[in-house]
Amino acid sequence: MKLLVGLGNPGSEYLNNRHNIGFMALDKLSAHYQFEDWRTKLDGVFASRFFGFEKIILVKPQTFMNISGVCVAKFKQFFKIKEADIFVIYDDIDLGFGEVKIKQGGGDAGHKGVRSISQHLQTKDFNRVRFGIGRPKTKEEVSHFVLSNFSSTERDKVSIILQTFCEDFEKIIQKNTNLAIQRNI
Repeated sequence: MKLLVGLGNPGSEYLNNRHNIGFMALDKLSAHYQFEDWRTKLDGVFASRFFGFEKIILVKPQTFMNISGVCVAKFKQFFKIKEADIFVIYDDIDLGFGEVKIKQGGGDAGHKGVRSISQHLQTKDFNRVRFGIGRPKTKEEVSHFVLSNFSSTERDKVSIILQTFCEDFEKIIQKNTNLAIQRNI
């Protein structure tokens, strides 16, 4: 069993924010592979389906970004999922726009959603799928930047990146970390 957690903020005002790329990725994945309808449970919304003999659970915490760990810990405990089978999908300002990197473990690099998950799971040994959103010009602009919407040009590129993520999904959960998600955009 694998748990894929997309980070974001609930509510229509955040729908197209850079900070919600995790939610966007799971919405695209759910539609692409025809997961069951989203349901509410354990401070999150989730959908699941089987790939062969393995159940995949998609979760979008509804606790807001900075306390995402509350929801993730509840799902981990309820479904008895190992940290190595948890994949957290989120925005990363330290990666250039359009870059995607996959790794297991590591720090939070200042990302409060990832920090919350590490604290609530009491480990850093979960997988990370980091979507680069670029960096604002000054440190003071970070909060505004991540909560701003993608431009129309960026939305077109995000759509391509998310489609590629869907196509490479099975390789990602098999932990093929050398996978190059970014294609010509």
